[in-house]
Amino acid sequence: MDLEIDSWIVDALIMLLHQGIYVAVVTAAGYPGKPERYSARFRGLLEKMKESRIPKEITDRFLVVGGECNYLFKIKEGYEMYQVDSEEWANEQMKSWQDDEIKALLDVAEKALKDACYRMRLDVQYLRKARAVGCFPTKAENRIAYEALEDVALTVQDKIMTSKQTVKVPFCAFNGNRDVWVDVGDKRIGIEALQEYLGVKNNETCHLGDRFTNTGNDMRARDVAMTVWVTSPSETEDYLELFLRELGKKETVACAEARPKGPKQGTLEWQKAQVVQRNTAA
Repeated sequence: MDLEIDSWIVDALIMLLHQGIYVAVVTAAGYPGKPERYSARFRGLLEKMKESRIPKEITDRFLVVGGECNYLFKIKEGYEMYQVDSEEWANEQMKSWQDDEIKALLDVAEKALKDACYRMRLDVQYLRKARAVGCFPTKAENRIAYEALEDVALTVQDKIMTSKQTVKVPFCAFNGNRDVWVDVGDKRIGIEALQEYLGVKNNETCHLGDRFTNTGNDMRARDVAMTVWVTSPSETEDYLELFLRELGKKETVACAEARPKGPKQGTLEWQKAQVVQRNTAA
């Protein structure tokens, strides 16, 4: 979900940052060496920060971890994202991974993906990155049945764990709802590295995610943080509103109360609400 400058969630995130709270987006999307991809994704937030001239000590509290745990991005002068050198933030476990071990994992994962998709006759294409490999529909407009993606993810997990070739690097093989990916590492490792980097404890960390099943990429976060399972962007906003109210300050409560009620006009949720309203009126 790309953030728009006039979105309430942008105001809520900036308010949390002003309260001394770190806000980190830990995502499977990995674009090493391409911070502009994240700048585009968070354009509304960055534009609002620039418009409001948010100082560096505040913008430094917003971070993005890409590829589950492999890349860290922060905001630089000019309100654009930049990539932080791994030597500055990666923990000792991450630094111990060798290139040949990563290659071995991805080799096994890629073969397992291709075998599983061939077995199920899925019309997919494959993409291998430096620290990930995945499959997705050949045509963007097509969707693969959720159950088929589940089968692929479970099969790949099993093939990697039972491979005759020893896999020494931790991994995350997950159903992304439109695709299946295998990443080096997982969100537990990414969150742990952030906690060490920022000096934050487990019981001071709350992770909001929507994929806590065995084929999801949020499950391991439960090992190192409090967690909240959300099912939609509106539920994420519900918890942001709750956090702001619980802080109990005049400005945070005012921000919570400024949240628009009901779905935003023109969205799918708004259209559904209009249908319900018309049917009820009839």
